[in-house]
Amino acid sequence: MDPLGCRADWPGRDHVGRAGADPALSAQAAGGVRMTGFQFGIAGIVLLFVMLFLRQPVWLAMAVVGVVGNIFLNNLNMAKFITSTTFFDTAGSYSLSVIPLFILMGEIASGSRMSSDLFRAAQVMLSGLRGGLGIATVAASGAFGAICGSSVATAASMTRIALPEMKRAGYEEGYSAATIAAGGTLGILIPPSIVLVIYGSIAEQSVARLFAAALLPGVLLAVLYGIVALWVAHRGGAPVEVSATFKERIAALRHAWAFALLFAVTIGGIYTGLFSPNEAASIGAFGAILIGFARRSLSLEGLLKAVQASVLMSCTLFLIIMGAKLFGQFIVQTHLPDTLLQLALEAQLSPFTVMGIIIFLYILLGCFLEGFGMVLITVPVFLPVVVGYGYDPILFGVLVVVLVELGLISPPVGMNLFIIRAQVPDMPMSGLYRGIASFLIAPVLLVGLILTFPQLTLWLPRLLY
Repeated sequence: MDPLGCRADWPGRDHVGRAGADPALSAQAAGGVRMTGFQFGIAGIVLLFVMLFLRQPVWLAMAVVGVVGNIFLNNLNMAKFITSTTFFDTAGSYSLSVIPLFILMGEIASGSRMSSDLFRAAQVMLSGLRGGLGIATVAASGAFGAICGSSVATAASMTRIALPEMKRAGYEEGYSAATIAAGGTLGILIPPSIVLVIYGSIAEQSVARLFAAALLPGVLLAVLYGIVALWVAHRGGAPVEVSATFKERIAALRHAWAFALLFAVTIGGIYTGLFSPNEAASIGAFGAILIGFARRSLSLEGLLKAVQASVLMSCTLFLIIMGAKLFGQFIVQTHLPDTLLQLALEAQLSPFTVMGIIIFLYILLGCFLEGFGMVLITVPVFLPVVVGYGYDPILFGVLVVVLVELGLISPPVGMNLFIIRAQVPDMPMSGLYRGIASFLIAPVLLVGLILTFPQLTLWLPRLLY
């Protein structure tokens, strides 16, 4: 390991980057037209983006490219075998069982008013500051995201809670919405993170180590968002608020006890080695149910709705993962990542140059693709290249999530922006775009800090594991 957080080897390298067909592979089934594996890989990616631009579902586009590619590279029987085993292995994966459990915990926490309690506590604690409600929104979003694991759910929940309060307090509408959109992105970085679980499945990395690696960057990003919110507020985006008394501040802390308990049990249990991520997710989901019933903020009907929503979202995610694994197996067989790595080495590109190109491509894709699809499409292609240049896959995983966060609030297709717009249809998108511009600074700055100081992501995993 060098000071940049790079590694000279990686146990998963042969599995990910060197399995499958010969790079000089020819397609005898393609009417006699001979194509190399690299050309097949490029053709597959082009077909994938054509299907996406035709508004086909991400999982379907990746699955079609994977299946068709495997037919051409191998034969129909082999493609049928690969497809059936991929679907079976993914549906029965123990490591992926953490996804529906964390989703259920987030749905129950949202339905039992935990997000509103967090916002009320942050609102009182930060009263008296110009822009205090904006910073409270970021803080509450980060805290709720820590038990929700979903940026979309966090943004949707905080829009219903924080936006009316900020409007009543006289906050500028674009600033208010942008604060909620930015704070919502913290849901996929601060553990538990569903995106990190998916990345760990693709990259064959420990989910516990990924959670540990993401904690400090997640907290740092929340601080950076708070600084931006404070700066914009002082430029005229927010009024001065009435300050709460010391007694009121202390009393407000009691609203956050449910969150503190769930976070201590789930994430604390993972970091201390008491639970595996799967065990922590199941305990967290059960704990959220108990707390909801104990506080009488969760009814049996609410529990059934949370279970139903969790099942629907989990099924959607598992379809995307299945399609991504078929696509990834096709990419591996074409040796596209190895060829890209070899071309970069022959061009004598430095590690920072290669990483800069990849980061640019992520930012560009983030303007048009949703987060899960972006991770699942790009990681099979980019990960072997990054690892071949010596970067740690744990560091790259955190970096990818930060870039996905940037995509969630990047015009024109930032998912969090449209989540807010869907709930406030009279809000002009132009005002939302102007408001979010300042907040884009924070994730860009964090990307630079992670690359300059890789110990931000690597220190805690090494300490705990």
